[in-house]
Amino acid sequence: MKTLIVLLMTAVFAFSAHADEKSIQHLKVANVTSVEDARKIFIEKTSEIRSKRDLDAAELQDIHVITYTLEKSVEFFTLNLIGDKKKLAEDIAVVVEDIHINSERNRKEETQKHLNQYFVLADKFIKSF
Repeated sequence: MKTLIVLLMTAVFAFSAHADEKSIQHLKVANVTSVEDARKIFIEKTSEIRSKRDLDAAELQDIHVITYTLEKSVEFFTLNLIGDKKKLAEDIAVVVEDIHINSERNRKEETQKHLNQYFVLADKFIKSF
């Protein structure tokens, strides 16, 4: 009986550990199909994130949800821009993913660090519009 319990507990922990390894797509967001939409989304979502000041659990979850749409905007830029603007969009994509992951995991300090990086890059990117 003890062996069975140990085996069951091992299976539960193994399954739980495996489940945590993969990122889950929580929201389905439509792809961005035009430069105009990508710009509008980028500016609006950046403004929404910038309005989050406390970074409590509720705001971190708001940021997490916002990043789904922001990622689609940034993805459009990485696929459709060239040169320095493309490189900047690629840099932004990395930071947005860091924000996404850390806000999802309720990591206030890490999220703030990546937000600071993001706002510097986003401001530079917006000026280039």
